[in-house]
Amino acid sequence: MSKKVQVKPKDLKWKSVQVSDTLDDFGGFYGLEEIDGVDVKIIDGKATFFATESKNNDVEQEQRESEDQELIEFKNLDDIEEGELSALSESDSDDEDDEIEDEDNLNDDDDELTENVFSADLDLQDVVSLVELPEWTKLAKFSMTTLQGLAKLGFTKPTEIQAKTIPLGLGNHDIMGKASTGSGKTLAYGIPMLENFVKSFKSKDNNRAIGLIFTPTRELAQQVTQHLTKVSELILKEKNKYAILSLTGGLSIQKQERLLKYQGSGKIVIATPGRFLELLEKNNELIERFGKIDTLVLDEADRLLQDGHFDEFEKILKLLGNYRKKSSKSHWQTMIFSATFSTDLFNKLASNHNHNKNKNDGENEMETVLKHLMTKIHFKSKPVIVDTNPDEKVSSQIKESLIECAPMERDLYVYYFLAMYPGTTLVFCNAIESVKRLNAYLNLLNISSFQIHSSMTQKNRLKNLEKFKQQAQHNSVLNKATVLIASDVAARGLDIPGIQHVIHYHLPRTADVYIHRSGRTARHKNEGVSVMICSPQESMSSLRKLRKVLSSNEAHLKKGKFRSKQKWQKTVPLLPIEIDIVSQLRERSKIASELADHDIASKSLSKDDNWLKKAAEDLGIDADSDDENKDTYLAKNKTKKINKTMAKDQARYSKAHLNELLSIPLRKDMRKKYLTGGLVNLADNLVKKRGHNSIIGQEEIGALALLKNKKNANKRTKK
Repeated sequence: MSKKVQVKPKDLKWKSVQVSDTLDDFGGFYGLEEIDGVDVKIIDGKATFFATESKNNDVEQEQRESEDQELIEFKNLDDIEEGELSALSESDSDDEDDEIEDEDNLNDDDDELTENVFSADLDLQDVVSLVELPEWTKLAKFSMTTLQGLAKLGFTKPTEIQAKTIPLGLGNHDIMGKASTGSGKTLAYGIPMLENFVKSFKSKDNNRAIGLIFTPTRELAQQVTQHLTKVSELILKEKNKYAILSLTGGLSIQKQERLLKYQGSGKIVIATPGRFLELLEKNNELIERFGKIDTLVLDEADRLLQDGHFDEFEKILKLLGNYRKKSSKSHWQTMIFSATFSTDLFNKLASNHNHNKNKNDGENEMETVLKHLMTKIHFKSKPVIVDTNPDEKVSSQIKESLIECAPMERDLYVYYFLAMYPGTTLVFCNAIESVKRLNAYLNLLNISSFQIHSSMTQKNRLKNLEKFKQQAQHNSVLNKATVLIASDVAARGLDIPGIQHVIHYHLPRTADVYIHRSGRTARHKNEGVSVMICSPQESMSSLRKLRKVLSSNEAHLKKGKFRSKQKWQKTVPLLPIEIDIVSQLRERSKIASELADHDIASKSLSKDDNWLKKAAEDLGIDADSDDENKDTYLAKNKTKKINKTMAKDQARYSKAHLNELLSIPLRKDMRKKYLTGGLVNLADNLVKKRGHNSIIGQEEIGALALLKNKKNANKRTKK
């Protein structure tokens, strides 16, 4: 009798089978490989292979030759029904139960497949492991492509917004979804679209667009594209890597036009309204193509639909909607998502205008906003409202704090925070010039700093983001600060891993911007810190309005009575400041600030001169002539920049002096003359590498831990 021996999958000797050209494309059919004399059994939920041990006698040889050869057909994972998968995982039967029927019209051939997809990512064990996602399979019946992507990315269970939204999306309902930043909104609308995307490959019209996703920023569009691509990587490799396509400004429109011409490309498009409208107006065929979509998604919908941002989107809706009416098709499914859907949040904080609400206390705010949205967007039916954070505007995982300082000391206190609490930090400024200047300032202080703003090209923005992520990983091991300085181009939707702190260099102009800025930290159930830097004057004007708007949700019904609002001053604690550390940083900060002004002004003057010379050459005039009609504003602006520059010797001396100051270690208590003096032996701490990484005598404690300890201490005091 022959003996069955367990064999590792990699040791199996698969033989490729040449597929006949007449079979054409079977909607995800990967190809065929066969193997003889192998049994497959499921042991502890995993596929185990058993091969017959070879014997050198004629009887056994004849028996083996008379056995039916097993031809294993590897189909697209999405063709495996749920019942088949369950039977596969639970089966304890022998050879005949594990056999898969041979195809009569396939030719047995020794030619190798051009790409052996089976020995790489798609072995049987990977398929079986997907039954280990019970939280997802309880929601709905998903394709194996989606489940494989979720398993590979480690998404073992859905978030709250995903659990509530995905079944509605699969049911073709219009949806209005609100959830905190970092709660997984992308997959909440993305998975229903991906399910339609997978099904579309089995249809005859393989080039039909499935859905459109609009985002307010280019960076968010790129990020959404990456997320959806990772989840559907299995089918994209086989079909078309451009089936999920990003169309944004700042990149070559000619290349995007070429990509859209590929068969099967752009089935799901993630776009900014400006670039998408430009493409539609250049090519009427795209209007017909995208007029057939199943789903329209507005990510960060509140920003897309605000006055001043809606014009381009309105034109797109009109073009696609008109085609839809002519073709007598029912309206597409519409899903809109954001972290903020309150009209109060969009009022300018610096304005003296008070918005009078014409609604009763306790009225559903989402219903009010929906009425407004329905005047701008045509839904096929009233959207289902999914609100997963009705009682909070800023995530409870974010610890807020405030630094009050003089208007000209913002730089100093940013430097202080980064010196005290090294980590991965995102700093937001209201002006592009402030972004550039602060970036130069921090680099002069030997702090790894990168910048992104709307004046940069898209390629440079993406390049700086990538550099920031790489440097953050490197510096986290060394416990050093890594900083990304941004205008509000990065405030919405961007999922940058590991952001520990958000600093508001300037107070935002509206409350919704503050919520989205702060939401760049504390993502995916982590905690984070949001710090505002403002002057005492701002505290009593813009900050006061901001805190009142954010705390307005605290008046709600409790046991039949309205609970009174908490005073806005108590909603944000002051960050404790070590004055002696600030005093040691002050001179460094002053020199670095002057050098940063010098660098920025010098570059700007050089750029202005080059532009004027070029313009003068084009006009055939002398750029250096003393014309009385010269623009007085430009002249004043040039004088202002010149006043910020230094002589070369002075700049060289200042840099040398700054480097000398940076070489002197900071000490918590400057009154001590000796490291071994006082209650704490600093020399012993240095030798044993205890305490702060760069400040001698300072306890090593993060900003998050400090604020949590302070909050707990306040609670104990009240008791």
